[in-house]
This record gives sequence, C-alpha cells and structure tokens, in this order.
Amino acid sequence: MKNILIMGIGRAGKTTLSNMMKDKWTSYNLLHSDSLKWAIIRAQDKEAYYRKNVDIQKEYEHGEFFQRTLLEQYKSLIKNDKKGYGYILESGQLHPKIVSEMIDFSTTIVICLGLGDLTAKDMVEQCIQYDTEESWTYRLPKEYLLEHAQDWYQCNEMLKQECPKYHIRYIDTSKNRIEKLEEIMKELEELL
Repeated sequence: MKNILIMGIGRAGKTTLSNMMKDKWTSYNLLHSDSLKWAIIRAQDKEAYYRKNVDIQKEYEHGEFFQRTLLEQYKSLIKNDKKGYGYILESGQLHPKIVSEMIDFSTTIVICLGLGDLTAKDMVEQCIQYDTEESWTYRLPKEYLLEHAQDWYQCNEMLKQECPKYHIRYIDTSKNRIEKLEEIMKELEELL
C-alpha cells in the first residue's frame, strides 16, 4: 500500500480530498499538518501570540524548519507502520523542492492541488462558494480574505512553476471541484 501526500494552496480542496480518501480507505491514518503546527505552538505556550499575529504564524508554518519537521514526522510514521496501513498527509505548507528532497516517490504518491489561473479576487469568490462552518475562512469579511488571497495567488503561481521541476503533479481544482476530486480518487484507486 502506498502512502499519499496531498499538498497545495489554501482553499483548493486538500482537506476535502483527504477526508474522501479516509472515508473510502479506512485503514489509512490521516495526518493534517495544521495539527502538528498547533501542537508545536502550544508546546511553546505561544498559541495566543500566533493567533494574534497571523503574518508571523504564516511565516513560521511556511518556513523550512516546520516543513522539514513535518516531513520527518511523516517519514517516521511511515517507517514504523509495521502493519502497512498507510498514511495520508494533507498540508498547505510544503514547497516542492523540500518534498522532493525528503520523500521517497516510489512509496508515496504526491499530488498538489491548486487553483489554476484564477486571480486573487476569483480565489476569494471561490473560497466563499465552498466555505463550510468548519472552514477557517467561514464568514470572514471579503476584504480580509482578499488580503490572504494575495498570498494564495503567489503560492499558486509558485506551485504551478515548481511542481513540474520536481515531478509533482499539479492539479487544477478551480473548475468542477467535486468532479475533479472524484477523478483523483478513481486514479488513486488504480495506483494503490
């Protein structure tokens, strides 16, 4: 059984896809990178600080230290998976270069979800369209989302350019998202 790493930008469907996988392949273990991020932050007793200073939080979680820590944790879990249940890692913090350096592509399927050629404004509109009560963006003002969308846009552009360099499949989920995620599920079923 292969492990699965889902990376990409915010609001591209990573959590939805990882939950679809876990529902279908129940033996898999599911790890969300945000869980590890907040565990590290809470262990340092800095949750209030990082919740108040979102820009610093984003800088930390997208920094090389956190990315490498996350991937080391993932690799350790895989190595100690004696029964071969498999692991799914869902993360919006990873850079393709670091993933390619640290992950064995022969045992792990790596895919990147992005929003194609959407503008920052279009990303906000799509974010609102797919928002649920569980989404961190739920009911946030459009102006606030537009500030974040500038980062999403830049990250999306980087992933579109960098993923092919490191043999990571970039998948555009900006149109017909649910159909696209179901297609990914069918493809994965054949690979697993």
